[in-house]
Amino acid sequence: MKTPARLAVIGLAGTLLLAGCDSNKGAPDPVETDPALSGALGDQIMVDPEMAGEQGAAVAPNGGQITIPPQDRTPEAIAAAKKQAAQMVGGSLKPAPAPAQGGANALAASAATAAQVAQGSKAASADCSAKVQYSNTWAAKLPAELPVYPRGAVQEAAGIDGNGCALRVVNFATPVSVGDVISFYYTKAAAAGYGAEYKLDGGDHVLGGRKGGKAYVVYARKLASGLTEVDLVASGN
Repeated sequence: MKTPARLAVIGLAGTLLLAGCDSNKGAPDPVETDPALSGALGDQIMVDPEMAGEQGAAVAPNGGQITIPPQDRTPEAIAAAKKQAAQMVGGSLKPAPAPAQGGANALAASAATAAQVAQGSKAASADCSAKVQYSNTWAAKLPAELPVYPRGAVQEAAGIDGNGCALRVVNFATPVSVGDVISFYYTKAAAAGYGAEYKLDGGDHVLGGRKGGKAYVVYARKLASGLTEVDLVASGN
């Protein structure tokens, strides 16, 4: 079963189309996942048993709305995910500073610029978002310092390497709070030498920054289901 494209994809004009928008029109179907990467994501990604054929997929058939099995939303499961997150940053998470209101477009524009890695070539003028390939295997190709949150359920992913572009976009859900997600990426980004600017843009908590030619943006929002949905963008090299 192919899932509707609901990814947040960078537009090089400086606009980030959020996953909540109807981005499935004109978007390519996700390609089949490479089984060779089945172990690359490990315990970080929970899989819906009905979607076991799609590596890392955890998408319910009800309109593509992401779900997480009840047993993976228990207090024990949430505590285990938070414990793993703390272990991944060396023992404890740093709380992010209070977010500023609005202005998240600048973070998206920064990531869009970083996606163009061949600034001196003709390819640099191309729209990298138009070239992305859809496959959940791109979740395994995120930078080591900016992985999917532990035990996060990947809904969809896309990316590109080459033709002057370097871009990964991953949409996933987790039962932990928005604050837990932001603290994780704030701590990871700071430890890796990235900047970390935190904005509150409507219902989205947005964290982003750069390190040389690399950039990232994290969009996190609380869903009506109680889950936290995250759009993670990493670009540049």
